[in-house]
Parts: sequence; structure tokens; C-alpha cells
Amino acid sequence: MILFHNVRILELEPPSVSEPTDVAVYESGEGDRAGTVAAIGPNLAVQYPTAKVAGEGGYLSAGLVCGHTHLYSALARGMLVDIKPSKDFAQLLDHLWWRLDRAIDPVILRSSALVGCSDALKAGVTSLVDHHASPECIDGSLSIIREAYEAVGVRGILCYETTDRNGMAGARASVAENVRFAKEIDAIRASGAKPLVEASIGAHASFTVGNETLEALAEAVRSTGRGIHIHLAEDKFDAVDARHRFGKDPVERIDAVGALNDRSIIGHGVWLSPSEVEIMNARGAFLAHNARSNMNNSVGYNILLPTFANVVLGTDGMGADMLEEFKFAVFRHRESQGPWWPGDFLKVLHRGNALIERHFAQDFAPGTTRASTPAVAPTSTLVTSGEGGFPGFGAVQVGAPADLVLWDYDSPTPLVGDNIAGHFAFGMSSRSARTVMVAGNVRILDHRPLYDDATIQAEAREQALRLWKRMEER
Repeated sequence: MILFHNVRILELEPPSVSEPTDVAVYESGEGDRAGTVAAIGPNLAVQYPTAKVAGEGGYLSAGLVCGHTHLYSALARGMLVDIKPSKDFAQLLDHLWWRLDRAIDPVILRSSALVGCSDALKAGVTSLVDHHASPECIDGSLSIIREAYEAVGVRGILCYETTDRNGMAGARASVAENVRFAKEIDAIRASGAKPLVEASIGAHASFTVGNETLEALAEAVRSTGRGIHIHLAEDKFDAVDARHRFGKDPVERIDAVGALNDRSIIGHGVWLSPSEVEIMNARGAFLAHNARSNMNNSVGYNILLPTFANVVLGTDGMGADMLEEFKFAVFRHRESQGPWWPGDFLKVLHRGNALIERHFAQDFAPGTTRASTPAVAPTSTLVTSGEGGFPGFGAVQVGAPADLVLWDYDSPTPLVGDNIAGHFAFGMSSRSARTVMVAGNVRILDHRPLYDDATIQAEAREQALRLWKRMEER
């Protein structure tokens, strides 16, 4: 048993801050309930005298979720590579990112995944949704990333980016890697274990995926029971190309072959049309909004953002600092004179948990429904495991997955439910993440990683130089 003592529970949806209380967690190896919240109430040290104390004081929240990233870009920071000037987004892909992904080998891949996962944990992010590409290292690539997730201790969803740009043999190998990895996860569950990593079916974008490959992706979605993860209309060119070459909008193409469902993740969607938003909403698909990346790539702003039902936040590979991403999402929207306020983006930040829950709920409560119990029990009341149903991801409640972050945040102004969004936008930062737990395992304790982070960082510096050299050769 692990104990958080005298903490204030910070919930994002609905926003609330509790009075000081204790939270006990079943750690790994403690039976079927391992990795979940065991009890909430005062003086739990009396009930669990042998519990390990993971922290005292501060604010305890569910871990943050990055809904779309590219871990292979972790070694691109400050890259010293001769990159041709780009006149548009398509040229930027050709001059930079497609050179980078072709330069990835298994050693570089492992290093980028390890350092990316480590950076995420340090920022209070417990779940990463990765969209991977390495055309010269396809077979088995997702397993290498999974091993990195497990070594560091991060939850997540992985896919391989299928595209026709490297030839049809490469496209078929990419689809096969997605299917292979999904079966690998199914085998883990069949053994009775709870996987830390799940699978989706990856594709690059409409303009690099022809009809033959799209049909193969749709079959992969059906056969594995997963969702597609694809960039759509990140740049205006993708939308125009879909209508010109295929006679359909990008989302219409995906939906027409039956590949759009409630596990689908559509990255960016900057230039989607209102009718495409309606299709996504009807299918329950997620839009991953990547404010900083969209700004950096100068692809425009998604003025339809408030009309999507399931918006989550991602970074598109620009690290995994979700509090930083939250701030940019708020400020860029305000600059565009959009109608949303910080509180609306707090819901978006929290909604990443719904994406994770759709992939992992079966491991915690097969066939059960979300509980309607209060988010936090009164501090005078002890709530223990076994009361109520599965509260889901993103909540500090009894029975919820123990993906938790203890924050050091000493604010000069009161922090209450009504102003959490304001504190996230104008005060709190990832530097406040003190202790981070995933699936009941403490991975960072008092700002100190409980894995060999020094070695991860040192190897990353070596592999970054190798990556840059290999890029110059391409």
C-alpha cells in the first residue's frame, strides 16, 4: 500500500479542490485491485500502518494526458542539420521530417522513446499517445517503443504511420506492423496481465494514403477492434488534395471505408469543413488539437474548434508539457477571438482521459459503468475499494486507476474549483510536479526519477548526434 498524506485533491472535471485528506493506493502486486485507489479519508496511516508514504501536503490530481505526439522528434531539439528553406508545409515535411524519420534505426528509436517518456513524466504526464514513423525500421518498431514505455513506466497508445510515400511495399509493411502490435497487446491481455500500452492503427495523412492503402487500414481497424490515428487537414493542401484526387473531404474518405469510430484520433483538423465535424461527432471520434505545432508550422487556426464534441490536447512531438500546451491553446484561441475561456480548455485537457479510458477501461471494470458517486468523499468519511462502480480515468476516486501526480504549488492567491483554469493558464507549471505515479507505481519521487534517467539522457545525447549525421547523409 502507498499513502499520500494530508493532500488536497484537485479534480479537473468538474473542477474542485478538497480539504486536506489522505489517499491510499494499491501498489503493483496487491491482487486484482493493484494500481487503483484503495481509500480516501482522514488518518489512513492508522488503517494502513505499513504503507509507504509517497508524499505529504500539496495537491493530488489525476495524471495529465498528451493526446497526440511523435516521440521520434525527441532527438530533434536544437538539431544541427542543413535544412533547405521551405516555402510551405509540404516542403517542410520533405526537407526536415521525412529525412528525420528515414534516419531512425532501432538504437535511435529506443533512445528517443526513452527520453521522450522520461520528459513526459517529469511534466506530470502519465499517458502519451504516440504516432510513430521510421521507414527504414518498420518491423518490430512498436515493440521497441512499448519496451521504452514499460522501462520508464508510462501509459500510452502506439501506432505506426502508414503512408504510400515510400512505396506500396512500405505501406503494406506499415499496416502489418500495426496489426502485429495490436495482436501483441491482445496476447498480453489473454495471459491475464494488464498492459501499460495499447494499440491504434496509424496513418500519415490523406494526401499520402491512396485508396488501396486506405482500404487496408480500414480492414486493420475492423480486424483488431482499434481506431485509426491519422493527421487530417493539418495544412490546407491535405483538404484540397482529397477533394481533387478522390472527390471527398478527408474525413469523408476515412468514414466511407468504415475506418472512423469512437477510438479514432484525428490530428490537427485545422482545415476540416463543418460537415466533416458533424461526421466526427456522430462517430464519437477525437480531434487532437496541437496549438504550438500549428503555430510553429504556420498552418492556420482551427476556427471550428468549439464545434467538435471530443477535443483533446496534443503536442505533435513538441515535448509533452501539457500545462505549457494548455497555456498556448488558451492564448492562441483568445488571439483568434474565439468564444472559449480557460475553463473550456480545462475540459479539453481533462478529456484526454476519456481517450485513454476507451482503450483501457476493460482492464479495470469489464462490463461496468461509470460511477455517479461524488468526486471526493468528505474528509470525515472513509471510502474504501468496493463501494460503487468504476469511476474511470482522470479522477482521484476509490477504484480509479492510480495514475496520479502530486503537485508542489504554493500560490499567492487562493486555489479553488472555480479558478483552477486560471491558475493553470497564468500560474501553475510542470515544474510543480513533485511525485508521479502510473498504475500504482511511483516513477518520480520528490522530483527524483526512480529509473536511470542519467543514463537515458546521456545515451540520448549520443544518439542525437548519430541521428543528425544520418539525416545529413539522406
